[in-house]
Amino acid sequence: MMDIALITAGQMYRYYLRQVVVGDGRRPARTPLRGAQQEAGVPAGRRMGRGLAVLGLAAGDVVTVAQLRNLFGEGRHPHADQIEADQITAGKKRSPQPRAGPGRSYAG
Repeated sequence: MMDIALITAGQMYRYYLRQVVVGDGRRPARTPLRGAQQEAGVPAGRRMGRGLAVLGLAAGDVVTVAQLRNLFGEGRHPHADQIEADQITAGKKRSPQPRAGPGRSYAG
């Protein structure tokens, strides 16, 4: 049996976190991601691809829930929280971040 459902942009990362990263199973909302992956027999998600260096990411690094939320849920750099914290520490004021989307550069 196959289920079909409309997934909007705001729901995309929730769907991804609850089902796709656990091998198309179903991850209960309060179950830690790594525990659900181990239970399903699915390895942790790791970064790969040619564009990683441009974003300051390394191939093979494990992807976290916070990074998925930033990228898929908010259209931001996976390490946006740390980047913002470093800028605030350096004395820069926080400003609204542009969101990634059609026709926009990911880097802003």
